[in-house]
Amino acid sequence: MHRSETECEVVIIGGGLVGASLACALQGSRHSVHVVEASPIASTKQPSYDDRTLALSWGSRCILEGMKIWRPLADKVEAINTIHISDRGHFGATRIRHYEEHVEALGYVAENRVLGEILYDRLSQDGRPVFHCPARLISIEQGPDSVNAVIEENGTQRVVSARLLVAADGVVSQVRDLLHIGSSVQDYGQSAVIANVTPVLRHNNVAYERFTDAGPIAFLPMTQNRCSVVWTVPTAQADELMQLDDASFLQRLQQRFGYRLGQLKKVGKRHAYPLKLIEATQVVRGRVVVVGNAAHSIHPVAGQGFNLALRDIAMLTELISKAEDPGDSRLLQSYVEQRQDDARRVYRFTDSLVKIFSNDIAPMGHLRAAGLAAVGLIAPLRHQLARQSMGLSGRSSELARRAGHV
Repeated sequence: MHRSETECEVVIIGGGLVGASLACALQGSRHSVHVVEASPIASTKQPSYDDRTLALSWGSRCILEGMKIWRPLADKVEAINTIHISDRGHFGATRIRHYEEHVEALGYVAENRVLGEILYDRLSQDGRPVFHCPARLISIEQGPDSVNAVIEENGTQRVVSARLLVAADGVVSQVRDLLHIGSSVQDYGQSAVIANVTPVLRHNNVAYERFTDAGPIAFLPMTQNRCSVVWTVPTAQADELMQLDDASFLQRLQQRFGYRLGQLKKVGKRHAYPLKLIEATQVVRGRVVVVGNAAHSIHPVAGQGFNLALRDIAMLTELISKAEDPGDSRLLQSYVEQRQDDARRVYRFTDSLVKIFSNDIAPMGHLRAAGLAAVGLIAPLRHQLARQSMGLSGRSSELARRAGHV
């Protein structure tokens, strides 16, 4: 027998960056929101050389402005003014520049910790939403007019009854499992090795995407002239790279990336994780909607993951804010229809980049070089690539339009 029951309009399972962003976006709506998060919220104000980062597209900046999150974040991020795309061992390169797209920046690099602090500061200001943290999700019970999240908090079972449940609980989603929502998985046989490095030369706000026969290497500009490196390699090679000492690792990275930033002189802590394209077979089941990595986990080749999640959030917020019943089946079907084209476009974009560029077949190398050269020379092609990278290919949300840039 359950000890207590709480009612709200929307319950969000997962209080990470995606769940917290949705809670912030819904603060201006009339709907009451509860957030269930399993891990204690640990806020450390102390910056670290090894802080993990996100690449935020220009479109995501517009959404964050609409959420009134951008202003406190703006002076804590590093702008990406140019994207330099090249293919190791072949001629041909493409440069996308912010002024050609008439924007202040193509995107930004933000530290996860910093964005998390700003989101939680905003959420703590007026007592909305209500947080259940740490709390463990036990089960989900669906009815025609409500959905119940049965949770355990402080040793007590509680039912949080809502009109809509949003699963923002990450790639290993408990909500998906409880509702028996399947997923399609494509294993790339690759892993991403992630670290922050400091080069001798200034990065000058250039993001480098360098394709190699083993996989892409991205150098993203950070504050204090650091670069966030995402190095994609075959999984067996990732294990080897993780075991190298710092000097040997930097030497290997230098060999693959080259000297566009001069010598690489410092590297921080390394992380590695396997890369898979994981897509939920359904994003709506009854009064439950699945967002963020719980709905789609993609290859990091173009830094699209969190940006795709923010566009999910922006559209869901737009629809919920206008509705009497945020879990209405017609509303959720409209959400699916309006988001599926963007998601599929991103899947194709990232998947194609990986498959075309992560091989050492000689004829493909020449075709890639010709393609990069063509994009560099033909402005409409370059503009189309830029719009995709900036998250501006589809319909803009109401939150993004509030910023006045799109």
